[in-house]
Amino acid sequence: KQWYQRQSTGSFNTLTLLYNNNLSLFVMKEDVAKPNENVSVDSRKRISKVKVALTLGHSASHRAKTANSDDFTHDWSFYVRGDHGCKIHHYIERVVFKLHESFTNPIQVLKKPPYEIHEQGYGTFILSVEVNFKNKREPKQIEYKYDLVLPADGVPPIKRCRKEILTFTNPNSEFMTKLIDGGGVLHQANLLPGSLPKQPAQIAPPRESNVPSPLVNKNREQPPKPSKEQEERRAAKEKRKEKKKEKRAIEEEEEDDEEEDVRARKKKKKIK
Repeated sequence: KQWYQRQSTGSFNTLTLLYNNNLSLFVMKEDVAKPNENVSVDSRKRISKVKVALTLGHSASHRAKTANSDDFTHDWSFYVRGDHGCKIHHYIERVVFKLHESFTNPIQVLKKPPYEIHEQGYGTFILSVEVNFKNKREPKQIEYKYDLVLPADGVPPIKRCRKEILTFTNPNSEFMTKLIDGGGVLHQANLLPGSLPKQPAQIAPPRESNVPSPLVNKNREQPPKPSKEQEERRAAKEKRKEKKKEKRAIEEEEEDDEEEDVRARKKKKKIK
């Protein structure tokens, strides 16, 4: 007699076979991998992603004209902030604002919050902002382009902003802590090591047994080799099949030719 006992072991199913009081262990593929609580987290491949959100924005308005006013027509400010008031200084080392070269101080660096500058101007331009992270490995910085628009004459003050989402994959523990302190959201996925076998594989042979395994039997009788007459009959049979295929192909070609002739005759009759 033989009986099977099936039990779940994480991403594998273990099939225990008791055959004549001899134990054989086989690993069977499972359709859906389930997490195994007994497998340590360190032995798995961990994919960690931390997402943070930055808000880039500006406000601009017309300047009041006075007798001592210069050529500047607008007051404006530009800022980099955390989404919903998150404290981004935990993971940001400094922010570099790159203005148009016509400004007196075209490059401004801020190492502490608030990351915001206030200037005066008279025209629209593309502002570059470089955000440097407190990260010991790449990525260490990212640069954005921002279209700083000023309101036209007769237009009320404007306020504009846009949201940028950054995703850091597998950051080191130190930088991950800084990201989370700054409002980052952690997304993790644990994958069991290795790939599942496609076919049942024997991982332990029967112990102290003279009876061969029911799945792997080395002592079973091999089928007899075919004789010369049998081989000749098979070869002749294959030749007959090939001849039939060739004959059928010729007949199909002839049928196609006849159909083309009939079509050509019908066209001639229509023309007449």
